[in-house]
Amino acid sequence: MSDTSSAANAAETGEVNPLEQSTITMLDVLEEEKEMEEEYAAVLGASDEKACTYGKGAIQRQALYSCLTCCPEARNDVSKSAGICLACSYRCHEHHELIELYTKRNFRCDCPTLKMGSEKRCALNAQLDEVQPTNADNQYNQNFQGLYCKCKRPYPDPERTTEEIMLQCAICEDWFHLAHMEAPPAANEKWLDACSEMICDGCMKSHEFLKDYTGLALQPVAAKEEQENDAKVEEANEEPVQKRSKQEDDDCKRPKPKKEHKGAAFWTNDWRKSLCQCAKCMELYKEQSVQFLLDAEDSAKSYEERGMKRAEENSSYEQGIRALASMGHSQQIDAITEYNRMKDKLKDYLQSFATSKKVVTEDDIKRFFAGMRDENNANNSSTAQQPYFCR
Repeated sequence: MSDTSSAANAAETGEVNPLEQSTITMLDVLEEEKEMEEEYAAVLGASDEKACTYGKGAIQRQALYSCLTCCPEARNDVSKSAGICLACSYRCHEHHELIELYTKRNFRCDCPTLKMGSEKRCALNAQLDEVQPTNADNQYNQNFQGLYCKCKRPYPDPERTTEEIMLQCAICEDWFHLAHMEAPPAANEKWLDACSEMICDGCMKSHEFLKDYTGLALQPVAAKEEQENDAKVEEANEEPVQKRSKQEDDDCKRPKPKKEHKGAAFWTNDWRKSLCQCAKCMELYKEQSVQFLLDAEDSAKSYEERGMKRAEENSSYEQGIRALASMGHSQQIDAITEYNRMKDKLKDYLQSFATSKKVVTEDDIKRFFAGMRDENNANNSSTAQQPYFCR
């Protein structure tokens, strides 16, 4: 009976067509893999997993990790911290206690330096004759100790029973719980979906000039209505709008808001492009070491976009969809059956490590798939040797 006839009969009887069911399952597998690829891309950006980035100097943005195994003193003294690139986390610090830092700006990998001690050598920089000096321009904060926010708690926090919403400040690059910042009372998770970048309340206080731009920031509905009402009252009373001196008006494009801003600021896309670049403002950015705000490529969003682009170019999902489209229904069933068999065996294999509290190494995974290949070869050989009886 043909596949088409089987599908038609199944539709008439209300039965589920196993061919269609298998095809949907395959698509579900590919969709799940695509979601994982996108998540990894957002975290890792376009970071190189094979080569240490030390030789490239300070990287504008890259995936970084803090190693507490090599730098145990960092737990009590953040100045003793060290950050390593993605490739070194795989090759030089396997099985170490690593803290995922997401990304930090203008950071150079510390793996080949004295930060790791005078005896440790970076496996990916074997050409270096000696351990290198520390990277004087690297910046370290409490994240390198595994602590975040004003509450100085780890993430994920083992003492929390509810979901944590954390946002990274675009200036200090620490992560904050929404509830622990001075934020508009109407701010919520849905409202934050429109947020491109956040600057914490501490940084807003340290960089007063940013308050002049808060007209570009997101306003929760309640706060927006209040602002509009204040504007109407001000207009009715014909209160004059604050103005700069004539010289400032001629040269500076920085706005002057009517209402003072308090707390953290949540910014929309491209707000950086509105920052004034007159000589006076440029000097101000330099004095406060925030020149990076003028660079749109500096943002974490741009970092994630570069990772997404790289993921699309090497997508297993797209390759899987093309392979799936080229298969017949019978081949799809075979592929799904083999996938499910491999998945179940891998789950059982990894469960043994979890039970014994043993760390899974790259060699363990290679050993598993080598065993799968040997088993498949044995099965294929056995099938080939079976006699064929014509009926």
